[in-house]
Amino acid sequence: MANHQFSIGVDIGGTFTDLVVVNEEGKVFRSKAFTTPDDYPEGIIHALERICNEELHISVSELLRQTKVFVNGTTIVTNALAELKGMKVGLLTTQGFKDTLRIARSARTNEFDLQTQVPPPELVQRDCIAEVWERVDYSGKAVVPLNEDQARQQIRYLVEEKGVEAIAVCFLWSFRNPSHEQRVKSIIHEMYPDLFVSVSSDIYPVSREYERMVTTTLNAFTSRGAREYLTSLEKRLAERGLRVPVGMIQSTGGITTTSEASEKPISLLNSGPVGGVVAANSLGKALQLKNIITADMGGTSFDTSVIVNNEITHIHRARVNRLDTGLSLVDINAIGAGGGSVAWLNEQGLPQVGPKSAGSQPGPACYNRGGTEPTVTDIAVALNFIDPDYFLGGSVKLNKEAAIKAIDEKIAQPLGIPTVEAAAGLFDLVIANMSNAVRAVSIEKGHDPREFTMISYGGASALYIAAIAQELGIKNVIIPNNASVFSAYGLLWSDYSRSYVQTVNWNLANGDVNALNDKLAELTALAQKDLADNGFNENDIRIVWEGDFKFGTQAFELTIPLPKRSLTEDDRAVLAKAFSEEYERLYGTGTSWDGADHLTILLNVRVTGIGTIQKPSLQTFSRSHSITGSAKTAEREVYLPQERQTKVVSIYKAELLNTGMEVNGPAVIEAKDTTIYIPEDAYIRVDQYGNYCLTLETVENEQKTLVTEGQGGK
Repeated sequence: MANHQFSIGVDIGGTFTDLVVVNEEGKVFRSKAFTTPDDYPEGIIHALERICNEELHISVSELLRQTKVFVNGTTIVTNALAELKGMKVGLLTTQGFKDTLRIARSARTNEFDLQTQVPPPELVQRDCIAEVWERVDYSGKAVVPLNEDQARQQIRYLVEEKGVEAIAVCFLWSFRNPSHEQRVKSIIHEMYPDLFVSVSSDIYPVSREYERMVTTTLNAFTSRGAREYLTSLEKRLAERGLRVPVGMIQSTGGITTTSEASEKPISLLNSGPVGGVVAANSLGKALQLKNIITADMGGTSFDTSVIVNNEITHIHRARVNRLDTGLSLVDINAIGAGGGSVAWLNEQGLPQVGPKSAGSQPGPACYNRGGTEPTVTDIAVALNFIDPDYFLGGSVKLNKEAAIKAIDEKIAQPLGIPTVEAAAGLFDLVIANMSNAVRAVSIEKGHDPREFTMISYGGASALYIAAIAQELGIKNVIIPNNASVFSAYGLLWSDYSRSYVQTVNWNLANGDVNALNDKLAELTALAQKDLADNGFNENDIRIVWEGDFKFGTQAFELTIPLPKRSLTEDDRAVLAKAFSEEYERLYGTGTSWDGADHLTILLNVRVTGIGTIQKPSLQTFSRSHSITGSAKTAEREVYLPQERQTKVVSIYKAELLNTGMEVNGPAVIEAKDTTIYIPEDAYIRVDQYGNYCLTLETVENEQKTLVTEGQGGK
């Protein structure tokens, strides 16, 4: 191993920290360690030590010294927002707009139960919001000059009287003229050099003051955890020999530097799950699959996304924890249905699963780490899908009796039903929740899931994915060879990216084309400079232009690609047609407003610079040892929830399967870090990359047998 150059991807999940090491030949080594919430870098060190001891047989320092790429996806920001644990933030806003955060977009929701009508979370205490004497109008003209003395008084009040730990600054119309915000930022740095400052004209210079204020405030709110983590991670890895910068995956799917992430920590939201979507798209291209639904089930959540024509789907102005933001994210629908998600009974005595998770500590009851609540993993153990002696390849021994006891005491006895029936019912509930999550990103967005291939990954996903696919009418599922660490692997397939967005409010019928081209050129120059400053040459840089269009009276926009060239008068019709087609794809034929070009607005333009990074080579799969005999190693009685009966199921070991082999259901394939369930009338075939290709249809030849020799095929 001494001459190898390695690439390392690390995904910190709620239960496990997943680590992937890829050498120059494309060979993948993987490791999992329990996540350490009190000290996240410690979990990464544990995973590094495990992979070095068990797989690479070198020291951690040797591995890190020979590492050329290190990319990390983290849940730091996601957890901070989910738990609302962050910095104490002070907010400076324009005189007269102190209650913007509280008014929000009104506290009303679509719920009919008045008891569920709750306002958005309070990110900033009202007495920590200070108004500044200044005013910029809609055209960018400063109609009230900034009163610097009064601004200093307000800053001093927030820091010295209210004890805020970070300050967010959001003035009215600052995206038109940022001079007041930028001056206040300078004043804060002069007065309190170490204080974190988040300014809306830096973070989200776009129309709509509420979304802009929320995004700017969230950036300040999440700053402490992210900055402390990034500083500690780089320091500890450097002490152990890492000589290259740590790259951080952003919510948009691109890589950024730790210094940039420290200034804009909110960009790390959902960074872990994004890696899986990137990996799924890369695998789809290799397998010539254009339309993909991703299904990622880890320890805390089930995350799903849609890829159309090998284009990852993004959303803008994302809603996060009941807060409307200006964030751009890969469109991932996440629900609390992971392996550690807790099963419980609500006030009406109805069973629920999630969103609460047992995490890694105390973990599911079967982990024997102090957990007493039944979880999704306990359900699988109680039904006998998982061998308690072979969890994580036998490195963790599970307590089946503890799993059964938790389900019995918390669910079965209160409901007055047998324990196994309670477990089966909870299994069904998990399947229903996850199927609905997939519908939200597919059917509700105008896509028929039956026309897609599902790529299933995450350590827990392969047990449930067949039932989810059957529920949705999906016939083909790919379970990657490295499914349990697929998101970590996907980090190594990401490129560096930087996006710039600006409100232009351009009328499609009569807007000044030259002014629009000038703005696109300005943002493009910023993106190109950013990429060049980070070491990318012209041949490695790709620029993407997009526009957010809407009919003038509407509140929301649709994002449409813009031609990557100077726009001309003829492009008005081209853009109108593209907007109309996308509108009708989402909302139905005939819903677009024909002939309303004069009312169609290009509200924002977005320029994304992408710096191409060398990817790992995709290695053809083949066992290094000769496969002889049968890969079937045992039989086990499993209670099948869908059939509501116990059946004897064949058990196969993943390490005994080779390219071209097939396994017919009902069967279970046990890998060291995941378990795959194949239902009756379905089969799996191992492809050339070692992926498990699950086909959910009646097996034409009931006598079809498992190929057991070498690399034979059908």
